[in-house]
Amino acid sequence: MFADGDRIRQVLTNLISNGIKFTSSGGRVVISAEKMIDNPEFVLVKVSDAGTGISPEEMGKLFDKFHQVKNVREKVKGAKGTGLGLFIVKNIVGLHGGKVWAKSKLGEGTTFAFTLPVKSDKIKS
Repeated sequence: MFADGDRIRQVLTNLISNGIKFTSSGGRVVISAEKMIDNPEFVLVKVSDAGTGISPEEMGKLFDKFHQVKNVREKVKGAKGTGLGLFIVKNIVGLHGGKVWAKSKLGEGTTFAFTLPVKSDKIKS
């Protein structure tokens, strides 16, 4: 895989930090990566947590600039954030020629997934 290591580290740091913030003590955050079977030109990376989950109404706004999920700020451990993290994640992944999305179920957690191309000619400059 060809990518800007510092920027992908920033993506992973953001997603893992969010997972930790929204997962109760004793919960888990799981990170996985695999070459996509149906599209081997891409790697699929997932960060899953056992956190509070996100309502369907909020899912469409997750990657918007300055958006923060309503009614969860008081549940967040540590720094509250600015609402820029997922916006930055989306832009970094997009500049690498990949896509990012999330799936969530209230009370059960959230999985953020993103793809990155295996070939360097997919990276935009």
